[in-house]
Amino acid sequence: MPSPLPFPRKLLIAIAILAAVVGCQPSGPRPVPSVPQIGGNLKCAQGDHGYEDLQAGWAFCYPGSWKYIERSQAIQSPSGLDLTFDITNVPCTTPPSGQPQCSPDAGLFAVMIISTYQREGSADLAHWVEVNLKPVPDLQTISWGNAVEAVKLPDGRRIALTAHHVVIMDLHSGPLNLEKEMSSRLTTWKFSL
Repeated sequence: MPSPLPFPRKLLIAIAILAAVVGCQPSGPRPVPSVPQIGGNLKCAQGDHGYEDLQAGWAFCYPGSWKYIERSQAIQSPSGLDLTFDITNVPCTTPPSGQPQCSPDAGLFAVMIISTYQREGSADLAHWVEVNLKPVPDLQTISWGNAVEAVKLPDGRRIALTAHHVVIMDLHSGPLNLEKEMSSRLTTWKFSL
């Protein structure tokens, strides 16, 4: 005849595990940052990742299958910062099911340069372009995240005017079509105020 002790022992173990789990749960509200967090309110689509650069003052969503190497370089005239992203679309992933999954763009690559400049007293984007880009190109008004103003140049570059900066996104599509991927994510951009 089996001993009646295993049931109470299992019950005691279950109670001990439950108590340990409950004891590890945080109590009270989560701390809130004392300063606004750029990128904290990014709403990336499922499968996308968020990128933020606090120094440059912007954040955006990009495909989760991308891996990148980032390089930065100061710019002297006009004063600013270039961030260069060497992007490669990850060839394939193997989920727990064990069947490799490859996107049609697997292994393709491209380069994206995002330049951030000081506004230098420019009241609007047209003035900044007039002072800093020669010859002055035609400007096509676009919507770009929460930028104060934004335009697209004939060569495909996009320029955003924010409260403190001018941001230029220059897409150098190689085999990977950056224009398709980044133009569909312009609404995800958040510029610091």
